[in-house]
Amino acid sequence: MYKVFDLETETHSSFKRKASPFDERNWIVARGWKNQGDTTCQWEYFPSHNRTSTLKIEKSVTLLVGFNIKFDLLWEMAQGNESLREFYKRGGKVWCCQYAEYLLRAQHPDAHMASLNDTAPKYGGTTKIDEVKALWDAGVLTSAIPEDLLIDYLVGTPEEQRNGGDIRNTEIVFLGQIKKAVEQGQVKMIQDRMDGLCATTEMEFNGLKVDVAEAGRRLKVLQADLAAQDDELNSYVPTDCPFEFNWASRIHTSCLIFGGTVKYQIQTTYIDEATGELARKKATEAHWLLDDGTTTALSPDEFAAAYGDVEVYVKYLSGKKKGEYKTKQVEVPGELKVKYQDFLYSFPQITAPNEKWATKNEDGLGAPIYSTSGDIIVELALRNIPFLKALRTKQKLDKEIGTYYARKDNKGEWSGMLTCVQTRDHMIHHKLNHTSTVTSRLSSSDPNGQNFPRGDKSEVKQMFVSRFGDDGEMIEADYSQLEVVVQGVLTKDEQLCQDLRDRIDFHCKRVEAKFKSTASHITYEYALDWCKNENHPDYKAGKTERTKCKIFSFQRAYGAGAATIAEETGMSLEETQALMQAEDELYPGVVTFNADVETAVIKSAEPFQALGDDGKWKTYRRGYWQAPTGTLYTWRSYDAPEYARRRGKTDTFNPPEMKNYPVQGTGGEFVQAMCGRLWRRFVETDNYGGLAFLCNTVHDCIWTDAHKSVRDQVAADKKMIMESIPEYYNERYGMDITVPFPVEVECGPNMNKLTHWHAE
Repeated sequence: MYKVFDLETETHSSFKRKASPFDERNWIVARGWKNQGDTTCQWEYFPSHNRTSTLKIEKSVTLLVGFNIKFDLLWEMAQGNESLREFYKRGGKVWCCQYAEYLLRAQHPDAHMASLNDTAPKYGGTTKIDEVKALWDAGVLTSAIPEDLLIDYLVGTPEEQRNGGDIRNTEIVFLGQIKKAVEQGQVKMIQDRMDGLCATTEMEFNGLKVDVAEAGRRLKVLQADLAAQDDELNSYVPTDCPFEFNWASRIHTSCLIFGGTVKYQIQTTYIDEATGELARKKATEAHWLLDDGTTTALSPDEFAAAYGDVEVYVKYLSGKKKGEYKTKQVEVPGELKVKYQDFLYSFPQITAPNEKWATKNEDGLGAPIYSTSGDIIVELALRNIPFLKALRTKQKLDKEIGTYYARKDNKGEWSGMLTCVQTRDHMIHHKLNHTSTVTSRLSSSDPNGQNFPRGDKSEVKQMFVSRFGDDGEMIEADYSQLEVVVQGVLTKDEQLCQDLRDRIDFHCKRVEAKFKSTASHITYEYALDWCKNENHPDYKAGKTERTKCKIFSFQRAYGAGAATIAEETGMSLEETQALMQAEDELYPGVVTFNADVETAVIKSAEPFQALGDDGKWKTYRRGYWQAPTGTLYTWRSYDAPEYARRRGKTDTFNPPEMKNYPVQGTGGEFVQAMCGRLWRRFVETDNYGGLAFLCNTVHDCIWTDAHKSVRDQVAADKKMIMESIPEYYNERYGMDITVPFPVEVECGPNMNKLTHWHAE
């Protein structure tokens, strides 16, 4: 039996979460639900603060249904719903209509973060009551919305016999989605991903523990380093520069490095067009009145001292001021007016730019502004420009502080990851989003828990520690070469699959392929020794070659072309093209698979109208391809490049996208499914007796926080479950996966100090 439910909560925001379940000021104001077969909805209302009410889940319920159900599940967990945990233990599942809609529509951009109001009419439902949304938009708290209006919104009006509102619309959408999922062969895939959603809900609820003392210490170090870089950089700004140079400004840095003219503004005097003189403010002064009707600024005393006679000054002849000299307010020249005006300042060229770095922006005289991003600064480093190292360091520091620590802007507003740290317990409850990418991979926000820099690049991850203090450890389980393994699964290329089974180092394999047709022909065994043996006499060169091929591997797996790969690896275009050809010959099944995907997309493509690059409405195409698991992917065409237009084509699909989506998406799907299976293990063991918690997933790895007493068991279970992809998908989906999915597990006191874990 299914149970549809929805919650309306108090809406205080804190730590970048609106209506946060972790904010003690909030509570569930209204809860609505409907069991399968019921003809009316039920509800309960809590007008005053109450964080103890929970949804009753009967033992006969096997499926919980909601729209953006993660929000509701987090709230039930926050209010201590024991029956939810028991429901999971019985094998209960969830169905999020928002997530299902996204998957059923092949991750189409229009289905990202879809709303119930937009989705329900597609399945025969109705739109919501506008008054409630209007009150929320006006900042009215949920508890202040009239009860009758809120309940009508949640479960329908009395005229609808309380069988409407969000609850009925969600049920209508759910029933329509089930039918569509069966027709499209996506039921199993959606079920597995829903368990993955339960896993990420658990991760968000558990959160990440932050060592705020360590974060504060590191922030001070970074700020001191940034100040030193600023001092060094400012010494290179011309002394006659009339404005405050901003090293974070693309315009300023482009003009300084490549030459150009900056338009700046300062407040200064200006000519009044009406008078032809400098503009002045209006002003008046009290002058003394003379008997001829004129006035003078000289006081009678000053006049007497100079001329001796003051009879020309007019006096009051009667009244309270009798005998006093008369004065009159007269206009006088006021202070000079100032206003912001444009001025130009030109910098001499230090070095010539590459025209491909030109942006759409222009300098003060209409010349191009060139990019000064980190990659370009690295490329410019070879030109011996003295301040570029400091500039690159400053850019890195600015990004690290502003993204992962905290910074206050000119308006006094704070930003950065540390603004998401709860003050009472030093936890971050980041968001893991399931419906925001075109590939079905997860994204993360507030803060982005999937974009922490590597430990050899930054100490950011050192602040993430165990909630068990010295008695706990962080555990990271990471798939090895997941993109290549997924390529083997999808393409079934015999040589690629055999290499995966043989645990070949693919980066060394590519080094072998790169030199195969040259005078320096080498074997795989030599490449392995050259690139990985630190005692090899030419190890440094071998390591460099392997690094290039590692970048090549990553870029190729995600569909990059030869020019892009050459630029990223530092190899010549000819080297890159030769290596790509050698790889195509080595793994022909990959080429065939990519061609099959392209054929499927073109064959299924249907026309649609959209604005082109020139702002005009044009006809494009949208095509589809379905993975062996049932996941659908969609691509749209774009304006054809010049060479294709010469052949009569007006639109073309993007080849890198068609190569990228299946690999990236399927890899993400495997990880999500294994997150779900791992979560089931945590449910089964009651989080290992409350001593271990799932807390994050980063693309191809899963983080856990565990007490040392259960660390080895948790690590072993993670490795076993994550490596079970072949067995699981072969049995459940009838796939023929013949390659292993090796997982490496590391443990340590924080996420930056991890060492390899080995089963005893």
